[in-house]
Amino acid sequence: MDFLVRPMPVREAVRTAIEAPEGPYVLADIANNPGWGAAADGTVLLGAMVDMKAKNAVLGSMWDRDGQAIAKAVEVGVGKKVTVKVGGKVDDLHGAPLEVTGTVEFIHDGRWLGKGPMGAGVKHENGTTVGIDLDGTLLIMTEKRVQITDLEFYRVLGVEPSEKQILVVFSSVHYRAAHDPIAKKIIEVDTPGIASPRLAGYPWKNLKRPIFPLDAETFDVVEWKSMTDE
Repeated sequence: MDFLVRPMPVREAVRTAIEAPEGPYVLADIANNPGWGAAADGTVLLGAMVDMKAKNAVLGSMWDRDGQAIAKAVEVGVGKKVTVKVGGKVDDLHGAPLEVTGTVEFIHDGRWLGKGPMGAGVKHENGTTVGIDLDGTLLIMTEKRVQITDLEFYRVLGVEPSEKQILVVFSSVHYRAAHDPIAKKIIEVDTPGIASPRLAGYPWKNLKRPIFPLDAETFDVVEWKSMTDE
C-alpha cells in the first residue's frame, strides 16, 4: 500500500494553496509531465485556479502547440488585453481548450542559461515565450514543450518564484531539485492525463478484476521481511 500514489484532488489542492499563510506552495501537475510523454498543455488545474480566483500564482510552462495563442499575444503587445484559447491542443485527455482573457505581461525570445542545481550551464531555447496575467494567475506559454527544472526559467522573465504564493509545474520529479529549497510545501495534484501514476484513474477495459492496485482495498497488505530477519 505504501507504493500507491495518492495525489490531492484539484480543487482541494488549489484551495489549500490559496489559504496557506505564506508560499510558495508548489502544485505539481504530475499527469501532464512532458518528460513522461504528456503534452504539457493540460487545462484542468488552470481552470480551477481561474475559477477560484487564485492570486500571486504562476502556471507554466504550457505548450502552445499551434502557436496561435502566442501569436495573438505578440500581436496585441505587452500591457494589452487579449482573449485566447489555450491548452487541449494535442488530445482530449488532459482537459479541453480553455478560453481565457488577460493582460500580456511579457514577451521573451525563450533563450536563457541554466544555473542549476540540475543542468547548470545548459543553454535553453524555448521559442517565443509569453506571460498572460489572468487576474492573479500568470499563465506562461512557450513555443516549445518545456519542463521547468531551473528557477532561472522564471527569473529571466522577470518573475521571482520565491515571492509567489502558488507555483504550478508540469512535472513529476525533475522540478524538485530547484523548487524544494523555496517551497513551503509541495502538493502532487490529481489531474487527468497520460502521465498520472494513479493507475486506478485510467479507463481500463480488458482487465480481469480485482487486480492490484486498481482494487487495492480488496487485497491484504503483506508485510515483507528481509531474508536475514528472524
